[in-house]
Amino acid sequence: MRRNGFTLIELLVVIAIIAILAAILFPVFAQARAQAKRTQCISNIKQLGLAVLQYAQDYDEKLPYGGQSGTCDEVGTSFDGRIVRNVWDWRYSTYPYIKNSGVTVCPMWEHEEEPLWAWGLCGDTQRAWQQPMARRSYAGCHSWAHTGFAPTGRKLAEPTRPATLVMIIESREWYPDLGTWTLPWTVWFDGSKGMFNGHNSAKSNWCFYDGHAKAINACATFGALNWAPGQVPADDFLWEWWAGPDSNVLRDWQNQCRNIPENRQ
Repeated sequence: MRRNGFTLIELLVVIAIIAILAAILFPVFAQARAQAKRTQCISNIKQLGLAVLQYAQDYDEKLPYGGQSGTCDEVGTSFDGRIVRNVWDWRYSTYPYIKNSGVTVCPMWEHEEEPLWAWGLCGDTQRAWQQPMARRSYAGCHSWAHTGFAPTGRKLAEPTRPATLVMIIESREWYPDLGTWTLPWTVWFDGSKGMFNGHNSAKSNWCFYDGHAKAINACATFGALNWAPGQVPADDFLWEWWAGPDSNVLRDWQNQCRNIPENRQ
């Protein structure tokens, strides 16, 4: 007698096979999606780095001015109903070179809707946006983007080893810059994570003065710290090139950085 359809046992076998395949393939797909996001993040930081270099070419080889500028006047309302103030920083200055605010956000950043706040300059507590209503994922290195280190701006020719000095940093904060002192800091929403987006891999993306970008563990950016306090830093110190950094203080910050759980993955 001819039989139509499947028996219950055959159906159960097929379902079991599908379940096994799903258990094998779903993690692979998840890893592929995560890797695609990491690739997008490093592409973004490279685009921002190239935008900074293009800006310098158009402005007498001078990098964008660090810190926040503006009048703090209200100039509009953001999509979330918050005030937008007449405040900007280097990320606004480089916007004409990227023309896409999406480049300012790494898709692996845990809070993609977090803006660049205006309160650093305006001192208010209203959490107003600064222009151009860009969100956050990247900051400049303090060597050029902090007014205390470059009060009149920084010439592109000043970094003595552009291939080993950080220019753009992957950041979880709104600050225009991050410096060496932030290495031991943890981010406001999770005490197990640092200031630098680790992509669940303990490595953040860094863009250098020559325009190339790579993923590095934040604690490793200090290198071996094998110079005496006050001397010119060794080439494996990726933050500063001038004489003066105290290697003993930096070593303490590096040890604190290594105690952050995210950095030990």
